[in-house]
Amino acid sequence: MDDSDDPVMALLATQRAVLAAVENLAGQVEAMQGKVDAMGETLAQLVAGVGCVPTLGDRFRDATAEEAARDPALYAAYTHYVVAQVIAKNLHRDNPILAEQEAVRARDWIADQLDRGRQFDMAKAKRREDGAAHAVIEPIHEEMFGGRVRVARQPDRGQ
Repeated sequence: MDDSDDPVMALLATQRAVLAAVENLAGQVEAMQGKVDAMGETLAQLVAGVGCVPTLGDRFRDATAEEAARDPALYAAYTHYVVAQVIAKNLHRDNPILAEQEAVRARDWIADQLDRGRQFDMAKAKRREDGAAHAVIEPIHEEMFGGRVRVARQPDRGQ
């Protein structure tokens, strides 16, 4: 009787084959776990914003005055931010800190609007009799400041 006929030896051979298969599977699982870990790191970086393309609103928030003035995609919105700064100063004449906070909120509001796809026209200005230019309060500024500023309405001309 040779080893191939012995049931105990056949069982041992089967166990060795199963053990080798389990070890092979364990190696494959370990390799897959490494790939899953790498994908998890990549996903975490994407969620954290690393490697993401900034939105138009992000660009607006991060731009200096000079950068916004040179960027055609930001310039019209920036003109409204300049008006918002003046409005904020007028709303909080006695408190420059509140005025600055108000201007920051207006900048964030504009950036959020850009992210929602809103298109901005250039802010309007008028010349006073003394030749100085001043910003025109528009409906967008009413919206921006929650109705705390009002558009100058033209008086009804007798209908």
